[in-house]
Amino acid sequence: MRLKKPDYVCQHTFLPILGQDSVVFDFGANHGEFSHAIISRYGARVYAAEPVPELFRSIKRHPNLSLLNVAIGGENTTLRINVFADRCASMLEKINDDEAAEAVDIECLTLANFKARAGVQHIDLLKVDIEGAELWLFENLSEEELRCVNQITVEFHDFVYKELHSRVEAIKRKLMASGFWVMPFSRDNTDVLFVNKGLRLSILQRLWLRVAVKYWRGCGRLLKRQFKVLPRPQAG
Repeated sequence: MRLKKPDYVCQHTFLPILGQDSVVFDFGANHGEFSHAIISRYGARVYAAEPVPELFRSIKRHPNLSLLNVAIGGENTTLRINVFADRCASMLEKINDDEAAEAVDIECLTLANFKARAGVQHIDLLKVDIEGAELWLFENLSEEELRCVNQITVEFHDFVYKELHSRVEAIKRKLMASGFWVMPFSRDNTDVLFVNKGLRLSILQRLWLRVAVKYWRGCGRLLKRQFKVLPRPQAG
């Protein structure tokens, strides 16, 4: 497979091997930025889940976008999430007692149940940004369920909840054992790509992705911080 430069949308890295026939799942759609970027760039069909009612209502509708006002997790149940005032909603507890949060009960679906509602079997790209519930989701997925996905781009949340780090590392090992290459594009697990080995990337392609792209992007971020672009002087 000829490999192009990875795409990067909403702090998620993935291989740009998508087209009009591709199926993309967007778990944790927020305002819909990721979903609409995928539709605009690739013309793909996107199925999105966003649990927070206010955010769900804010997502712009599109013929290629199917939306469900649900949470995603490890079982089909009713889930209580905390809608925080200053950060994204989460099923996890407050970091400290001073945080303001409103509790909302919402329907929660497994990956299998979400797929059934969408009426699809294979997923070309799965984006997961569900504020800590990703651990519950992946810990309950079978190898069979994972094999139906080509790529998974995940923001883990052990950078917020430090006690989750060992579970994040266990999930990485689980996906490796389930037939995925693990490609971290960040130091804090906020941008981790899992690529199904069925895509048959060569050793050189994997090395380029894991090393060259990652560190080139890191150098770019460092240079931006060191040499900030000054505003142009106003005319007159």
